[in-house]
Amino acid sequence: MQAFDPNQISVPTGHFINGALIGDAGAETIAVRRPSDGQVYAQLPLADEALVDRAVEASWKAWRSSDWGRAAPRERARVLRRWADLVEADAPTLGLIEAVGSTRPVRDVMAWDIPFTAEGLRFFAEYADKIGGEVVATQHSQLGMTIAEPYGVVGAITPWNFPLVMVSWKVGAALAAGNAVVLKPSELTPFSSLRLAELAVQAGVPADIFNVVQGYGHVAGDALSRHQRIAKMTFTGSTRTGSTIMATCAQYGPKPVTLELGGKSPQLVFDDAPDIDKLAALIAGAITGNAGQVCVAGSRLIVQRGIAEELIERV
Repeated sequence: MQAFDPNQISVPTGHFINGALIGDAGAETIAVRRPSDGQVYAQLPLADEALVDRAVEASWKAWRSSDWGRAAPRERARVLRRWADLVEADAPTLGLIEAVGSTRPVRDVMAWDIPFTAEGLRFFAEYADKIGGEVVATQHSQLGMTIAEPYGVVGAITPWNFPLVMVSWKVGAALAAGNAVVLKPSELTPFSSLRLAELAVQAGVPADIFNVVQGYGHVAGDALSRHQRIAKMTFTGSTRTGSTIMATCAQYGPKPVTLELGGKSPQLVFDDAPDIDKLAALIAGAITGNAGQVCVAGSRLIVQRGIAEELIERV
């Protein structure tokens, strides 16, 4: 059994620009509450359009001036692997920041979220030198190629249900491909991403290649989606918000968008299932895990008639 006193946890606050945490003097702030007991445990400064612009411009300048996008892919991979190592080594600090903010049990954070975040970074590190162009068919006297190049600055918006893992999926992939990233995490779980950004710089990610801005989606997220320096957006969250982001990127780009939105994932059961008790437990866990706030939660149950009545009773 693992436990900790949430009152003893110190969390990084502010935004992350130019490789360091920064405040925003005079900015509006909101109280961030622990979901476990409703107590305020930190104040979060809210980015306005001007601060989002500052973060994006800094990332764009860093991407243009640094060698990150032009570096040998295996060098980027080495940096991402170092980042993954630091994530694992920082588990005693990072795990508590994640647990107190998301109210995922600290046992689960240590056993799943931290290792999965590190493995996500290593996964994308392996892609760094494996995604390339191709030679296209031409007549023998000509040479035609398609070349894979980074977009530049990618805007990323992550949800509150798995804060660390979602950042590793979005930021890890974009950095491996040679992009810079400006991230807006959920204002409900904003702090573990700041610690991840600190560890990224320690691992060798150049300053401003990974920036973090805090705030509301309709202000900071909208400003990020509309910014002319943002060459691609990626978002995980509700279908309604995803539709808004898609429309914004079409109007102010057009720019490509990657969306992971709400779904209704079915669980299929046939009447030859050998262990109904075990099956019922798995089905219940697939919809109640993390309070049901999982992108692939099994929120529909499709059962063959011969086993339906018995299975529904067990569930």
